[in-house]
Amino acid sequence: MNVTFPHLSKVFGLGLGTLQWITTGYLLAVAITITLGATLAHNWKERTILFTALANFCLGTLIAMLAPSFPILMVGRILQGGATGLAISLLFNLIVERVPKQKIGTYMGLSGMVVSLAPAIGPTYGGFMISRFDWHMIYTFILPVPIISFILGFFFLRNSEKSRKRAFDLLSFLLLASSLVFAIVAISSLEEGHIDWLYLVLCVVPLAFFIYRSLKIDHPFLDIRILKQPTVLLAILPFFIFQFINLSANFLIPNFLVIEKDISTAQAGFALLPGTMLGAFLSPVFGKLYDRKGPKPTLFTGNSLLFLAVFLLLIFTKELTLTAVIAIYICFTLGRNMAFNNTLALATTQVDKGKTADTTALFQLAQTFAGAIVPQ
Repeated sequence: MNVTFPHLSKVFGLGLGTLQWITTGYLLAVAITITLGATLAHNWKERTILFTALANFCLGTLIAMLAPSFPILMVGRILQGGATGLAISLLFNLIVERVPKQKIGTYMGLSGMVVSLAPAIGPTYGGFMISRFDWHMIYTFILPVPIISFILGFFFLRNSEKSRKRAFDLLSFLLLASSLVFAIVAISSLEEGHIDWLYLVLCVVPLAFFIYRSLKIDHPFLDIRILKQPTVLLAILPFFIFQFINLSANFLIPNFLVIEKDISTAQAGFALLPGTMLGAFLSPVFGKLYDRKGPKPTLFTGNSLLFLAVFLLLIFTKELTLTAVIAIYICFTLGRNMAFNNTLALATTQVDKGKTADTTALFQLAQTFAGAIVPQ
């Protein structure tokens, strides 16, 4: 939707800062819903989660498609975000629960390929639609996707037996959700040159209560105690950083090329496409390398390529040409994808079977939160 902001600014008479919430609100809804992933994985059948997600996505898409005003559009986007959060949780829970450990890297790579393709295709699709049709048509043409997904899920997805139900801790959910909301608002205030301390306090206080409660009760809403395992903690921190660096680069590089190098917007957008597409399609290959060679070679190589790319961008900023940026970004994306997906694969193999849903929920929350705080 980001490429439509200039057009929507004229349609709704709103500034870009307000329109930013079309993306931020969506990602925030994704993040909040992902926190439900662990509880739902224990209590709901897989088909129920899938069909609920698809129904909400269809409803949100219909609302956005017919939206006469910005508030109604936001309702549609939030419903879409909630549905996406359910779908993401289901995707990764199915992988960690049903895929043998010796193939976990390959399937994490396949899921990473799907996730990586979205930011590559999205701006191109949005730009094409807004240049030829009314903005509402962006949603009209994606409506068949959840319908086709429903048909495929109906025939091919089977439920698994649930060993133990988990009580829904409403208080913990509200504490975590409110903390996420106020964190985004506090970070958004930095765009004005200062941070709003009230929102920061409103973020920290419920987060502190959430952590305290989660550590004290026997069956927490989201079991953060798995972060006591060094491997998991040392995996989720770089996992968040990988996503933050990736989205920051996706925002900065095109703007750098347009503003500093006087390159057209079309060329600047193309600069990211080869790396994004190559990284996406090679993600399953990186996963297979993880399965065959173990985590060390892939994580070392991925981090090394990522460091090299960032180093080159930093040192040779003034000398960079469009061709150089394309080449460096390919290196950047290959390194990021190799390290990113395999970091999650490693973490999920280090926890007990009953805690894999909590692990994937925490990692996907970190990934989505990174997306929500980076300028889009």
